[in-house]
This record gives sequence, structure tokens and C-alpha cells, in this order.
Amino acid sequence: MDPSPTSDDFIRHLGDDWIPDCSIEQKPYVGQLFPDVDTSFTFYHRYGSSCGFDSRRSTERKNKLKKTTRKYFLCSRAGSPEDDTSEDLSIKKRKTTSAKCDCPAKLIIAADGNGGFFVKKFIENHNHSFAGKGTMQFLRCSRSLTEFHKRFIIDAARLNIGATRAHAIFKSMIGSYENVGATVVDFKKFSRDIKEYIGKHDADILIQKFKDIQTSSDNNFRFEYKTDANNHLTQLFWADGVGRRNFEVFGDVVSFDATYRTNKYGMVFIPFIGIDNHWKSVTFAAALLEKEDADNYKWACEAFKKIFGSSVKCIVTDQDPAMKIAIEECFLGVKHRLCMWHIMKKFPAKLGTLFCAESPFMDKIKNFVWSDHSSIDEFEDGWNNVISEFELSDNTWLKEMFALRSYWIPAFFNDEPMVGLIHTTSRSESSNFFFNHFVQKGDTLSEFYLCFHSALEKQRNNNGLLNHKDDLMPIPKNKKKIEKDAAELYTKTMFYKIQEEITASCGDMVMEDMFVADEVKSLKLRDPFLKNKTFELNLTTHDIDCSCNLYTRVGYLCSHSFLCLSLSGIPFIPRQYVNNRWLKRAEERFSTLVLSELSNLNPEEDAKRTKTRDCWFEFQGCISDASGDIEQIDFIHKSLTVMRNHIKDHSKLGDTAPKDTSISDFIGLKVVEEFTILPPNQSNNKGCRKRIVGAAEKSLGGKKRQKRKCRKCKEFAFHDSRNCTGQS
Repeated sequence: MDPSPTSDDFIRHLGDDWIPDCSIEQKPYVGQLFPDVDTSFTFYHRYGSSCGFDSRRSTERKNKLKKTTRKYFLCSRAGSPEDDTSEDLSIKKRKTTSAKCDCPAKLIIAADGNGGFFVKKFIENHNHSFAGKGTMQFLRCSRSLTEFHKRFIIDAARLNIGATRAHAIFKSMIGSYENVGATVVDFKKFSRDIKEYIGKHDADILIQKFKDIQTSSDNNFRFEYKTDANNHLTQLFWADGVGRRNFEVFGDVVSFDATYRTNKYGMVFIPFIGIDNHWKSVTFAAALLEKEDADNYKWACEAFKKIFGSSVKCIVTDQDPAMKIAIEECFLGVKHRLCMWHIMKKFPAKLGTLFCAESPFMDKIKNFVWSDHSSIDEFEDGWNNVISEFELSDNTWLKEMFALRSYWIPAFFNDEPMVGLIHTTSRSESSNFFFNHFVQKGDTLSEFYLCFHSALEKQRNNNGLLNHKDDLMPIPKNKKKIEKDAAELYTKTMFYKIQEEITASCGDMVMEDMFVADEVKSLKLRDPFLKNKTFELNLTTHDIDCSCNLYTRVGYLCSHSFLCLSLSGIPFIPRQYVNNRWLKRAEERFSTLVLSELSNLNPEEDAKRTKTRDCWFEFQGCISDASGDIEQIDFIHKSLTVMRNHIKDHSKLGDTAPKDTSISDFIGLKVVEEFTILPPNQSNNKGCRKRIVGAAEKSLGGKKRQKRKCRKCKEFAFHDSRNCTGQS
């Protein structure tokens, strides 16, 4: 038999046997002493790893005192292939292979009477070739998920990167598949093990995690949950200290919209969104609901009120009738706005796509719908004129939308403080899109929260970057003192909005009239940028009241006000018109909520991760400092080799920690034996609720897939030995 050309460096061939070729120090010998069974197997395992074959533990003999007296270690290819001789010839069998080929190689150790063991018999001959350089990576002895692998898989999962993509990214970092140390299947199995470990304890783990955060990490963290009669989790609402602080400063207007397919139970995910001082979306809280109905929304609204301790000025939602019922009952006196974008999007479907595309109807109706400066009478007259012009007075849907005009037309919100911040639920939909980049429909609740928290960290990191940029002074455009005053007060984003108003005040506005009565100066201005619309202003020394109501709607002065300030010789923005929510670092300066210093739930784990990160940075620093110098790189390689050999000599091979313990370290909590809260029941809140027949089933004429025999339970079913739940 000729040896394989790929294994010349690992074996030499004698007759019909394959004998490993390795150094004397690595090879076992009869009479060799070991302190215990594990040490002897570690030695044989390393011997196999260096030679190109896998090993496994086998038979064990014990005495009357249940102490091991003899132990067998075999080549992984020992034993005969399983012969599945099913009598039912009509059942189609799967094409399978077996690695077993009756390999005779083995190592037998026996107790020496002094508490140790010695090699009683060693057979080094194999009847098969060994793995060569290109295939060593596929041996079990060459594959092991280290803590670095597991942490990488967990961190990738938090960014919605699955096991397959994580393996590809890891390969790119390491350089080649041979150096990864694990296959893509190993990565997938660890992801599967996490889900299996969480299992039926999913709700328990998450609730316990919230309790631990509240007591030891963030004492401002608040959450509410509800279970059904069978103790299954049905509703969950939570908000951390940062979210509660942000709500206290930016909670004028809240938008929320449901999104789906974010967890394995089909629960509806609802983030509660506002606008921060950079005009960016900020997340106050989040909820998971079993169903999208009025009762669930009522519970979420009551939980919102309980956790935040105050109401809001305005809530923006889509046209969901269940949301409308819940808001009207729970938030008495709070303005409820419907999403204008959702309603306008329905015009082509209700009136005809061709009609809306080719006629001037949409352009004319939008002039009145989207106008922030129209009065109620102006809107109603304009709407009725357009409807009459295009003979749509009998359209039922248009009548319904006109009846609901107080819920979505800006003219009805002009005099409501800060209600002009959000016209549509685009903030919520944008946030839903953002969060969906981090979560996927197969996530457990525990995994979902880790991904949600990762998304929240990114959102808040972006906020920190904007806060940092606020330290840079923007360049004034108009060279006015009042513009410099605005630059010192407001965030950079808001300054540019106010700068536009200051610039517009220097334009072609015309003063049509001015008179003084009772020490109050009144002006009438015509604005060419707003279709020559006229606005009335009342001005005392530092008090301004403009009929455009821009300050009332969004919290900063309009161009008409800046013109009046300029005419009055006032070089700064009156402080009563400086809204705190738009100022630099507003959440830190104006919140009464004192945030405790965040701490890690597991200080030892946190310290270990910090030291691991420091080591990684030091290694990267060494590579960077070497700058491609081959001598320096060779020195680094030799030093690392010495360190690794030292670590191998002082530690056992592989990960000796139990699998469950290893997984619990990454999740942060251990599963308890008793159930206190059961996972949610499967919900179906989206779609037609009918099973979609796939292309494969259609090609079989509607026939379902065939069963196959499971080698574990020996039954014909739709599973195999990898996911069998029966007894072995």
C-alpha cells in the first residue's frame, strides 16, 4: 500500500500498518507513569494531535470500591461501522458514512497501587492514513472552542451576526481556516447550545437579570411584567436610568410603533422614542407584548406612567385602533396625533394610483395638509375646495379622514407646546429599522435583550460623539452678536436650524404696519419665503409673541422674532425663549435624576475581560511597533511560542469547565432548577396565519417530507440524533 502523498511528514509506512512518526518525548511507552487518568489521556491526546489522528476514551474497569483499575484509550476510528439493516425497504435511507475501520491502535493504563497509573499496553500501529497538513484542521483534536471563540460568537450575535458569518469574519482576522481552530459547525453548535441552555428558563433568566441590574448595577432601572393564569410571561416593559433621565428632559413628545419578528415567541416589540437635543431619535423605554390588542396596549401605557411618573404632551402613533383606545383611556387630556405619512400614503390606494399620479390633486391637497402656518379655517376651506374641484365629495374614505382631521392635521396643533416636533411615526419606524439590524426572529428573550442593549449602546455612543462635537464652536455666517450667542447656547445641530432663522430675518421681509398701544409694540410682517403670508407680532422689551407659533411648536424663535429683536437693538436671545431641551448637554444639566455609577454584575468576569482586552491591545501594539521588521516579528513569534508552551504545560487540554457553566458565564446568570416564570406562548401577530407551501413541497405534488430513522431513539421521525429529545 502506497502512503498518501499528503502525509509524508507525519507517518512512515511498514507493511499494511501505518505508524505515526513523532519525537520520542511525545510517544507513550510501556511502563510510563501518570498521576491520574486525565493526565494520561491528555498525553495520548496530544500524541494523536501531533501525529494526525483523533483519540477517545473507552472501556473502564473498577474494583469493589468503585475505583478505576484499568482504562482504555483508543483511536477514534476503532470499532466497526454501524450496520443499519432495516427490514422496511420502502423507506428511503440517507447516504451516510462512518469513520470507524476497526483500527487496532490503543493505549491501556492500569493502577499501580500507589494512587497513580502506568502504561500496561501500547499499540501504535493504525490501519488507516493520517491527516495531512491540509486536513489537520478537521480533526476533533485540532478543534476546540476557546473562551476567545465563545466570546467572539456572543459579541457577533449581539450585532445580529450569525455563526456562519462570525466564522468567516474570524477566519479573516486569523488569516486562514487552518488557524481558526474550529469549524463553522462548531460555531453553529455553540449558538445552538446557548439556546438549549436557556430553554424553558428563558423568561426566568431575563426577569432575574432585570432584578440583578436593579439591585447591583443600575438602581434607576425599572421594569414591569405580567403573566397569565398558567404563569407564562405575557407582557414586559423596562427602562434603564439613562432612558428615564432622557425622558425627563426630552419627553415632550413620544412616538411608538409596533414591530415584529424580533424574537422566537413572536411577541410584539415596541420602542418608545423621542427627540433629543441633537434632533436625533432617543429611546426612553421598550416593551414586549403578547398580542397587538387594546388590553395589551393599555397595560403598556399604564406601565409607562408607573415607571416614568409623569405623562407626556403628545403621543404619535399610526392608525391602529387598539392604540387609539388605549391612549384615550390611559392618557387623559394628552394630545394624540396620527401619523400623517401613513395617511398620505393611502391616497393612491383609496383614490386610484393613476389618478393621483397624473392629476394635480396630490400637489394641491398637500399644500393644505402639510402646512404648518395654516389656520383651521384655512385648512378646512382649502380641503373642501380641492375635494369639490375634483368631484370627490362622495368618497367615503376622504370623509372619514376629514372627520379625523383634529388627529393629524398640523393646523389643529399650532398652539400646543412642542407638539410640532414629530409629525409622523417615521422616528419609530426608523428606530425599528435600526433595532432590527441587531435582532432576529429566532432569538430567545435573553438573547433579544443582549442585542437590544448592544443597539442602545451604539445609539448612546453616537449621542456622546455629538456631545463631543458641541465643544467645537461653529463658524457664524451673519457676523451678528445674537448668532454668536446662539452658538454658545445650543447644540451644533440646533444652532444650524436657528442660524437659518437668523439668516431669513436678514432677507426681504416687509413691515406692513407698526403701532404702539399700552406700551406694547405690534408689527405686521409679510414673509416672501412663505408665499407672502403675513404674521403679527407683539413686542415689549424682551417679550415676543408671533402668530406663526414656531416657538410654541418646536421651542426656538422664528425669523420674524429675530427681525424684531434686531430692530429693537437686542443683541442676544431673551433667556425666557431659550428652551432647556435644545441646550448643550441638556440631559446632564437639567435632569433631577441622579444616575449611580454603572457597575458590572460580575466583577470577576469584568476584570477578566479587561485584562484579556489589555493583552490583546499589547499584542496589537507589539505588531504595530514591529512595523514589518522581520527580525522584530521573529522575536515576537518566538516569545509567543515560549509563553504558549508554558501555558499548555500548566493547564489541562481543552476547556475543562462544564458546558453549562461556560455558557452561564457569558449570559451572566445561571439557570435555577425551579421555574418561577414560564416563557411566553407562541404569538402570531402578523400575516395571514396560513402555512406557506415551499417550492420543495410543491415539486413533490404537495407531499410532505419523508421521515428518517434516528440513531438515538431508533424511531422514524422528522429529526436525527443531533436534535433528538428522546432517551438514548
